[in-house]
Amino acid sequence: MPADFQRLQIAGIVQETSDTRSFVLDVPQSLRAEFRYRAGQFLTFEIPWNGMNLRRCYSLSSAPETDPWPKVTVKRVEGGRVSNWFNDHLRVGDSILVQPPEGRFVLRSNEGDHPIVLFGGGSGITPVLSILKSALRTTKRKVKLVYANRDEGSVIFKDEIDLWLAEHPSRLEVVHHLDSDGGFMSVADVQRHIRGWEDAEFFVCGPTGYMDTIEEAFKASKIDPGRTKFERFISPIDPDRKDPSATVLPAQSDAEVPDSFAIRLEGQLHEVPYQKGLTLLESAVKAGYKPPSSCEDGYCGCCMALLKSGKVNMANHDALEPSDIERGWVLACQARPASREQIEIDFDAEY
Repeated sequence: MPADFQRLQIAGIVQETSDTRSFVLDVPQSLRAEFRYRAGQFLTFEIPWNGMNLRRCYSLSSAPETDPWPKVTVKRVEGGRVSNWFNDHLRVGDSILVQPPEGRFVLRSNEGDHPIVLFGGGSGITPVLSILKSALRTTKRKVKLVYANRDEGSVIFKDEIDLWLAEHPSRLEVVHHLDSDGGFMSVADVQRHIRGWEDAEFFVCGPTGYMDTIEEAFKASKIDPGRTKFERFISPIDPDRKDPSATVLPAQSDAEVPDSFAIRLEGQLHEVPYQKGLTLLESAVKAGYKPPSSCEDGYCGCCMALLKSGKVNMANHDALEPSDIERGWVLACQARPASREQIEIDFDAEY
């Protein structure tokens, strides 16, 4: 099951643009170890809304090496229930339910001095900025940021980015793409921006169309999918909007039900009993283990694990790129065995 929610106080609010605010969270001493995070990770919030409890994941725009308190940045979305609630309802001193940080959209530990290329679209800048700050503060790697926005007034964190550019002019390159000037970013635009940076570690976050364009450019430029990471904004379906007739996996046959499967978690290999109908995550939790998980609906990607052996079916894999699936990544909250072949999944694998 997901980690327990904790109630944190809003310590500060920053109006970033006309439709975007940052919310600084006061983490008490007793919870600081639990809320320790890596640049690029996200927090899951639960809010009351019309008699329901709604959950959303928001990336941290702060970095642990540069910011004293964790901070998330929320942009209004037309018709957005939670994003508008954040901007309209929350005040300094209010408290909100928050889960500890999760997520794999983080710097790899084995990249050495390879450069970093960051693509942010709109509010997708939040985890990208976090990674930018951490990389500049803790490594000697060169960093390139390509940041796309509708127009100049919608550029979030412009002053902060300018300050980092002034502090690291020889290591940081920043490209602003404004749709109002040249239309949406094209595949050719992306290819031009990555030329000469092909050996970089790539991070991409933004609207779906924007990220699809970048993925197409990566393929055209033959960028190794293992060097790219995508973080998609996909919200879980609220309880009153779930379709009871939505497609689900068919019932398992006995030929698809193993007696057990293996998980690697926190450096240890464990054998987990399997019961027909359960997902791999449900089975692991029932056996007393606590793999990473958050939304449990296949949208946040928190429970990603690398399938080392065996076959699984997934009911939903919206949080995964096609290249992720090709490389063997699965969502434990959505995966069920597809045969009696021995299954091993690795929660410790570096994404």
